[in-house]
Amino acid sequence: MALTTKEFMDRLESISVYENKPYGRCFLLFEEESSYGASAANEMSGYLSLSDAFKCFYLETVERINTECRPKVKTPLSEFYPMFFARLNNNFETLVAAERVALHGYPHQAFTMHRNNFDNAVLTAGAMQGFTDFYSIEGLVPGQAFDERSMKALRKKTEFAIQDIMLGSKSGMSQSTVDALSKINHAFDLEVHGSRLSLAKAADWLKGVAPLRIMPTFEPRTFSLHMNRYLEVAWMVCRMIPLIQPPEAQLSADWPEKWRVLDDSFQLICDAMTKECGKPFGAAFIEFVQNKFPFTAESVFPLK
Repeated sequence: MALTTKEFMDRLESISVYENKPYGRCFLLFEEESSYGASAANEMSGYLSLSDAFKCFYLETVERINTECRPKVKTPLSEFYPMFFARLNNNFETLVAAERVALHGYPHQAFTMHRNNFDNAVLTAGAMQGFTDFYSIEGLVPGQAFDERSMKALRKKTEFAIQDIMLGSKSGMSQSTVDALSKINHAFDLEVHGSRLSLAKAADWLKGVAPLRIMPTFEPRTFSLHMNRYLEVAWMVCRMIPLIQPPEAQLSADWPEKWRVLDDSFQLICDAMTKECGKPFGAAFIEFVQNKFPFTAESVFPLK
C-alpha cells in the first residue's frame, strides 16, 4: 500500500497518543532522561567541570591552530599529519557522544563506546612514537593493490603488536599495572560482547523481587562505570593534543599552562581513584599514561 509522507506520519501518530498528546509516552521518557542528567550534574560536578574544561581546551586549540599556526607554516607537513588529526578528532567526537548518552541515562551503553575509543587512542599514540604507521593501522601497504583479506590480516597483526607494546608483556610497565589494565579490558568485553553488565540490573526482576526498570534511574556507582573510563580516555587524548602543533608554529601565550592544568587535573582524579576509593586502576592508569603517552605541552608533530 502506497502512502504519502503525511499519511505515513499521521498513521503512526494516531497509534501513539497518550493523554491527548501525540507520542505522549515518549515525553515521559524524555522527562526522566532530563532528570537523570540533572542528578548526574549535581552529584558528579567535579567530573563535569574537568570534562567541560577539556572540551573547551580542545575546541580552543583547533581554533588557534587554524588562525595562529597555519599561516606561519612554510614547510609542507607529512602526509601523516591529516591522518593523525582526523583520528584525534574522532577520539574527541566519540568522547562527547558517549557523554551525551550517559547524561541521558544510559551509562552502560556509553561505556561500550569507550572500548573502541580507548583502542584507537592506543594505536594512534603508538604510531606517533614510531611503533607503527597509520597505513598499517588501516591494513594498507602503499603501492600494493587492495586485497580485503590481506587488509584484515595486517590490521589485526598491527593491533595485537601495538597492544603488546603499549599494554602488555613488552610494555615495560609494572606487572600490577599490566594486570589492572587487563581487568579494564575484561570489563569492556563483558559489556561489548553480551551486555552482561547492563543486563545485571535485571537481576532482582528475574528473581521476582523487584520491577523491571524501564526509565533511566540515576545510580552513582553505575554512572561511575562510564565516568572513570571517560576520564581515562580523555586524559589519553589530552596528552596527544600538543602533537597537533606544527614544528615551526607552536602555540604560545597561555596555551601551554592551560594544557598543564588539565594534565595535572586528570592525574589528580586518577590518584584520588586509588587513594580515596581504594581502586588500583587509578595508580595503574597514571603509570600507563606517563609511560605510553609521554607528550608535553612543548611536544610537536614528530612524523616526517
